[in-house]
Amino acid sequence: MEFVASIVDTAFRPLKDYFARTFGYVMSCGDYIDALGHEMDELKSKRDDVKRMVDTAERQGLEATSQVKWWLECVSRLEDAAARIHAEYQARLQLPPDQAPGLRATYRLSQQADETFSEAAGLKDKADFHKVADELVQVRFEEMPSAPVVGMDALLQELHACVRGGDVGVVGIYGMAGIGKTALLNKFNNEFLIGLQDINVVIYIEVGKEFSLDDIQKIIGDRLGLSWENRTPKERAGVLYRVLTKMNFVLLLDDLWEPLNFRMLGIPVPKHNSKSKIIVATRIEDVCDRMDVRRKLKMECLEPQPAWDLFCEKVGEHLVRAGPEIQHPALGLAMKCGGLPLALITVGRAMASKHTAKEWKHAITVLNIAPWQLLGMEMDVLMPLKNSYDNLPSDKLRLCLLYCSLFPQDFFISKDWIIGYCIGEGFIDDLYTEMDEIYNKGHDLLGDLKIASLLERGKDEEHITMHPMVRAMALWIASEFGTKETKWLVRAGAGLKEAPGAEKWSEAERICFMKNNILELYERPNCPLLKTLILQGNPWLQKICDGFFQFMPSLRVLDLSHTYISELPSGISALVELQYLDLYHTNIKSLPRELGSLVTLRFLLLSHMPLEMIPGGLIDSLKMLQVLYMDLSYGDWKVGENGNGVDFQELESLRRLKAIDITIQSVEALERLARSYRLAGSTRNLLIKACASLTKIEFSSSHLWKNMTNLKRVWIASCSNLAEVIIDGSEETDCGILQPYDFMRMGEVIVCEDPVHYNLQGIILQSLLKVKIIYRGGCVENLSSLFIWYCQGLEELITLGHRDQEAAADEDEQAAGTCKVITPFPKLKELYLHGLPRLGALSGSACMLRFPSLKSLKIVDCLSLKKLKLAAAELKEIKCARDWWDGLEWDDDEVKASYEPLIRGVE
Repeated sequence: MEFVASIVDTAFRPLKDYFARTFGYVMSCGDYIDALGHEMDELKSKRDDVKRMVDTAERQGLEATSQVKWWLECVSRLEDAAARIHAEYQARLQLPPDQAPGLRATYRLSQQADETFSEAAGLKDKADFHKVADELVQVRFEEMPSAPVVGMDALLQELHACVRGGDVGVVGIYGMAGIGKTALLNKFNNEFLIGLQDINVVIYIEVGKEFSLDDIQKIIGDRLGLSWENRTPKERAGVLYRVLTKMNFVLLLDDLWEPLNFRMLGIPVPKHNSKSKIIVATRIEDVCDRMDVRRKLKMECLEPQPAWDLFCEKVGEHLVRAGPEIQHPALGLAMKCGGLPLALITVGRAMASKHTAKEWKHAITVLNIAPWQLLGMEMDVLMPLKNSYDNLPSDKLRLCLLYCSLFPQDFFISKDWIIGYCIGEGFIDDLYTEMDEIYNKGHDLLGDLKIASLLERGKDEEHITMHPMVRAMALWIASEFGTKETKWLVRAGAGLKEAPGAEKWSEAERICFMKNNILELYERPNCPLLKTLILQGNPWLQKICDGFFQFMPSLRVLDLSHTYISELPSGISALVELQYLDLYHTNIKSLPRELGSLVTLRFLLLSHMPLEMIPGGLIDSLKMLQVLYMDLSYGDWKVGENGNGVDFQELESLRRLKAIDITIQSVEALERLARSYRLAGSTRNLLIKACASLTKIEFSSSHLWKNMTNLKRVWIASCSNLAEVIIDGSEETDCGILQPYDFMRMGEVIVCEDPVHYNLQGIILQSLLKVKIIYRGGCVENLSSLFIWYCQGLEELITLGHRDQEAAADEDEQAAGTCKVITPFPKLKELYLHGLPRLGALSGSACMLRFPSLKSLKIVDCLSLKKLKLAAAELKEIKCARDWWDGLEWDDDEVKASYEPLIRGVE
C-alpha cells in the first residue's frame, strides 16, 4: 500500500501544487506583492552598500569590476520591474468593485510578483563580492601618424620646456590654417611625451568644428578604461575628475574652434607645479584667452631657407640639379607661398613633373592671377583656409577681409586706408557720432581678423599685412570660386604699363591696379556694377580721358592718390553714388566745378597736392562730407574781407563734418577756426604755413585750443616772423589768440608750468628762423613726437624761462654743483632734430632734460652740438652720422659707453 501511495503522490503532486499555486495566485495576490516589497528592500540595501564601496574605490582611481557592473545593472532593471508591479497593484485597489480585474489578470500579476521575488532573492545571494573594483586598464600612450616636419625645432623645445616646467598648466598654440599645428602636436606626442616616465597617460583628441562634450568625454574615458553605460554627462564628469586628479596626464586638444569648459567635461585644470598639462591648438587666438591659457605660443610661417628646403623636398631631386633658368622661377614660386608649409607642399607636388622653364614661369603667372587653377590648391589649401573665413561671426568681417585682398601681395596696408574704403563702401556703418569712434570700430574689426589668423601685424600697429595664401583664398571667394575671374579685377603690383582692355571691366564689381606703371587711361569702359576703383600708386599716370567715368553709375570708392594726374576728366559728375574720393599726392592744381555735383560724397582727401584753386560754392555743395583732409594743400581761406580764396564760411556749412586736416595761411583764418566749435572739434591735423603775420602762438587749454579736443598734430612751417610758440597751461598766462602787440615781439617757445590736457601727440617746427623753446615748469603731457627741422636760430632745445632760471640760481647757491632735472615731455617717444646749425646744447648748464619714454633720437646736421646731455632710460636707438658721434665731448666715459650699442647710421 505504501508503494501505491508513493506512486499516486508522485503522479499527482505537480497537479496538486499547480492547483495550490493557482488558487494562491488568485486568492493571495496582496501577499505576493508584500513579499516582493520586503525582498526588494533587502536587495536595495545590499545595492547601496555595494555602490558605496564602488564610489570609494573610484575616488582612489579604481574602477568597478565587470561582475559588479553586471550585478548593479541587474538590480536596477529588477527595481524598475518591481516598481511597475507595485504600481499596477495599487491602481487595482483604487477601482470600484464592479470594475475589478478578472481572475486571469490577478493570476498574471501574482505570478510576475512571485518570479520577480525569486530573481531578487537570487541577486541578494550573489551580493557577497570578494572585491568590487580593480585598477583601471588604460592605454598610457598612443603613437600618432606623423610626417617629417621642417623648421619646428625651436618651437618643439619651447613646448617641451612648458611641459616639463611647473609654472604653466595650460599651453595654447595658435596660428593660421596649414601652418603645421597638427604636425607639431603629432611630433611632440611621438618623440617627446613617450619618454616621460612620470606621466601616467597622454591623450590626443582632434576636436574639430562639430565637436560634442559627450564625444570628448568618451574618448578620454576609453583611454582611461572607464565605462560610461547609464551615466549622465554630469556623472561622467565627476568620474573623470576623480580619476584624473589622481594621475599625471597630458591632454592634447587639436583644432579647437571655440573654448571648452573643462569643468563641464570633468577635466581638472593643472595647478602650479603640477606635472599634468593641457595643450590646446587653434587657429583663433581668442580661443586661448577665453580658456585662461597662461602661455601662448604663436606658430609663424617658415623662414626662407627651411621653406625652400621643404619645397625642394616635395618637387624632387631634379629641382636641386636644375639650372638657374628653372631655379630662379622656382625660388619665386616658393616665396609666393609665404612660408606656409601646406602651400609649399601642395605647390611643390604640383610642380614635381614640370621640367621646363616655361612651365615654371607659367605657374608663377597662375599663382599671381588665379592660384586656384594650380593643381591641388583649391582642395588642399584654399578650402581649409575658407573654413576660417566661414567661421567669422559677421558679414562685415568677411567683406573687410575680401577688401584687404585688393592690395598687393606682401604690402603693408594702412589701417586707416582700408577702414576709409570700407566706410565708403558701407561695410562699416556710421552709427557713432564721432569719426574716431567709427574708425575705432574699423580697428576692432581688423583686430578680430588678426585674432582669427586671417590678417597679420604690419611694420607697426598702424599697418596690417595679408598672407599670400589668405589673399589667394579671398580672391577665389570674391571671384565666386573661380567662375567669374573678372568680378574682382585685381592686378595690384603686377608691373602693368597699360590697364587691361575695357571689355574686361564690364562685369567687374571691384578693380584695383594699384602700384603699377600705367601711363594713360584712354578708353571709356562701361562698368554698371563697379563699386570700387583703385588706381593708387601709378606714379607715371598723367592723363585720364574725358568721359572715363561716364558709365560707372554705381561707383562708391575712387582712389587716384599717388599718381601724376594734373586734372580730373570731364564727366566726373556722373559718379552720383561716389562716397570716397582720394586725390592725395596728385599734381592737381585746380578742382573742377563738376565736383560739386557729387552730393553723396563723404570722404574727400586733398592732402599733399599743389592745390591753388577751388571754385566758390563747391565745398558748400558737398553737404554729406564727413572727412576732409587738406593738409599740405590749399590754405588761402577768405575770412571777412581778408583773403581772395574760398570763403571760410563754406567749411563751416559742412554740418556733417567729423574729421578735417587743414592748412592755414593767415592769423584771421586761424582765429576763425578756433572760434568755430564744429570745425575746431573736428580738426585732427593742423598745418600753419607761410603765415607772415604770425609772431606768437600758444598751446594751452583755453582760447585757441579750447575747442580742438581731437587735435593730434600741429605743424608750423615757413612762418618767417614767428618768434614765440608758447606751450603754457597756467591760468595766469593770457593764452590763446594773438594780441596786436605780439606781432612786434621776438620770441620764444615756452613749455607750461601745468600739464596741457588735450590729445596733441605731435609737433613739427620747420623753417622757423627765430624760435626758442623756453621751459617754465610742468610738462606737455601727451606729446609723443617732436620734430624740429631747419630752425636756424635755435641754440638750445630747451631754455629755462626767467622764473626757472632764478629758481635754478637759488638752488645753485644752496647746493653748488647740482643740476636741475626737468621733464617737459614725459610721454615723448621720438625726437628728431635736423638742420639746426646753431644748436649747441639740448639744455643749459643749470639743468638736464629727462625723457622717461624716449625710444628714438635722431640728430642730423647739428654740427654745433658737441655734448649730449640727457636722461633717457628707455632709449633704444640713436640715429646720427658716425663721425659726428665720434666727435662728441663727454664728461663721463661710462655714459658714452652705455649709448654706444644704440648708434644707428643715417642715410
